[in-house]
Amino acid sequence: MRKALIIVQEQQLSQTDIRRLDSYIKQHYQRYIGTEKLLTIWNRIPAGQAFTKYEDSRSSLVTMECEKGLEQAKRVAMMKALEKDWLALTAQHPDELMLAVVEEDLFAGLFESSRERLDLIGRLHLVFKMLCSFLKAALSGAPIQFNPNL
Repeated sequence: MRKALIIVQEQQLSQTDIRRLDSYIKQHYQRYIGTEKLLTIWNRIPAGQAFTKYEDSRSSLVTMECEKGLEQAKRVAMMKALEKDWLALTAQHPDELMLAVVEEDLFAGLFESSRERLDLIGRLHLVFKMLCSFLKAALSGAPIQFNPNL
């Protein structure tokens, strides 16, 4: 199973918008990247914790994992299709959306570097928060969402 990390600002998108965007991500991933199941994890950043040009940010970041050696044409086609749908739904400016399709070894490195920054208690707390988020998503049928603040 491949993974996608999505960072958005808290209160920026409705739950309906998040569900629709989650669907877009998975549809375009299946169409352009591969048929492997994609696990999406939504990080909602609280107001006052992300800034662009000294103002509360409206930026979103979508990082998706892919196989090593993925053709650049597939990567670009996927990002163009997702950008079009994302911007149409959110009315964000193109400069407020960053899309990345990165190979599995680099993606794993991103996860590992985050894990290494936490002590044992921090890692346990993060795992607990993630498990609660997984359970809530499974029960509600919504995408996995959590606030990354420990």
